[in-house]
Amino acid sequence: MKDSYKLSIILPVFNEKDSLRIMVKILEATLDFPNEILVVYDDAMDNSIDAAKEMQKIFSNIKLVHNNTGRGVQNAVKKGIEASTSDIILITAVDEVFPIMAIKDMLELIEEQGCDFVSGTRYALGGKRLGGSFVGGLLSRVANRIFRLITGLVLTDATTGIKMIRKSAIKRLVIESNPVGWAFAFELSIKAQLEGMKLGEIPLTSIDRLFGGSSTFKLESWLKEYLRWFWWGVRRVSRFNRKQKRVVTLQKYLSS
Repeated sequence: MKDSYKLSIILPVFNEKDSLRIMVKILEATLDFPNEILVVYDDAMDNSIDAAKEMQKIFSNIKLVHNNTGRGVQNAVKKGIEASTSDIILITAVDEVFPIMAIKDMLELIEEQGCDFVSGTRYALGGKRLGGSFVGGLLSRVANRIFRLITGLVLTDATTGIKMIRKSAIKRLVIESNPVGWAFAFELSIKAQLEGMKLGEIPLTSIDRLFGGSSTFKLESWLKEYLRWFWWGVRRVSRFNRKQKRVVTLQKYLSS
């Protein structure tokens, strides 16, 4: 009989053995409902593979998925979605441990509030971004604010890679980004509102590379791809204005 999972968690990896071990252990200790963890790797020499195999001896819900469709996070996520079995997908970075605390709240917005697409936010509702590149953090915060002012996008942190999406919804969003960093997450945020999906947002605390690993951040190439989607969205500003006017969140974040 095929396992029935409430949530499929997609973890793209690139030499993340230490972060992966910690992430899996915290996920297993925190989540009290059936879930599958898909560890998606590009290269057979990735040191994350041995760590995942160690974890598989303890936890039966961990699956190794080889991304053979093209290198990069975007392609890894596509492959993970293809291999997933749940109707609800969580996309997150393997080194982002603290957003685990937001998973149940994100799931509540989908299951009880009827959201199609839920994003984490580091820039509103008490969310925080700590560590990482100062330039990257500044550009992210400023770009999100300016984009919202121009277009009317309801999400306060469209560029974070931490997203939870109904599988039926993500099939409506064709990912066209070049495989550069996490730019596809920005693309998905824009297209989700243009498609008229019900959008939700939950605050999270992001601490970049707390447990090491190999960063793929390259300012020039990442900036170029993010700017591409920034202007793509700006050119469609009239369509934003006819869509959802506010983001959905939980009452406890509005009253705190």
